[in-house]
Amino acid sequence: MKAIIALFILFSLTLGLQQVQAQSGKSYQEWLEENRAGGKKTTAKAPAKSKAKPTKAEATAAAEPALEAAPVLASPSGTFRGTLACKDCQGIKTELTLNGDSKGSFTMKQIYMGKPADKSVVNSSGKWFLAKGNKQNPDAVVLQLIPTAGDIDPMYFLQVSDTEVKLLTKTQDEIGSSKNHSLRKL
Repeated sequence: MKAIIALFILFSLTLGLQQVQAQSGKSYQEWLEENRAGGKKTTAKAPAKSKAKPTKAEATAAAEPALEAAPVLASPSGTFRGTLACKDCQGIKTELTLNGDSKGSFTMKQIYMGKPADKSVVNSSGKWFLAKGNKQNPDAVVLQLIPTAGDIDPMYFLQVSDTEVKLLTKTQDEIGSSKNHSLRKL
């Protein structure tokens, strides 16, 4: 009985830490605002012109070519479908609905093809967040699904475009497989 309670507490702490981690990253909107401002906070008042010579660092920064702005992606709300690769089944038919409400809620239905009927359907729901960056790309837009109901672990997707998200590993790395890991917007 103590072992079961300890496992429950460990699970609760892990889920809580994952939710805190998901919420601690910059939101997509914050990242867009910073990116549009060249990585600096903008102010309404323009700086006064100075007749002083620019410092070496300022001159170097002015001489460098401007960095290309990352593509602006629409919020991934809507319904995405696809059949994801599966290690021990024929594939996972997945329907993910991201609600554009202020709570950022999601629902997901997964059907494991080739599994017994009583173990083939998994329904889940929870909250979704957007975060900036992963190990492969610091400018990547990562969709984080934090379940509050259902029998799944947190899931992560790379927002490839306005109409496609691609499954990432539990550590938010890209999956190095030629099999399908994408869901497409309806």
